Amino acid sequence: MKKITALLVCIVLLLSCSSDDDYGLESTQFVYAEQQWTLVKMTGSFQNSETIGSEMEWQEYYTFSPEGTFIKSRTVDEVVYEATGSFEVIEFDNDPNHYLELTYQTGNTLVGNCTADDKELLVYRNSTIISSLWMACDGPGLDYELVK
Repeated sequence: MKKITALLVCIVLLLSCSSDDDYGLESTQFVYAEQQWTLVKMTGSFQNSETIGSEMEWQEYYTFSPEGTFIKSRTVDEVVYEATGSFEVIEFDNDPNHYLELTYQTGNTLVGNCTADDKELLVYRNSTIISSLWMACDGPGLDYELVK
């Protein structure tokens, strides 16, 4: 009987110690894998200027490869624009988040940034959400959700 009780106590302890973070649901560490992230929300600089789904100005997604390359596709009024490039994961001191720094080789008109260069910065919020930092300089706030 003592063995069964000890086994049950061990199982309860193991289950109580696990959390969503153990499975990467709240992790801020990017995993290099084939991933597609779809734009799910746009936020403007004015209060209550949030749009989602088909109400957004455009539809967009990123596809990241394990080799550190990406494709960005944007559809505006049924016209598809594409960009390609490479990315790397970067970290800043005293910041628990990971960031994806994208360097565009083609399609520079799709770069969403605060400068006139070919780089874009996304924050990896957790294993299901990344966000553009374009809003820091009056661009739209763009949130992407992991599709696959």
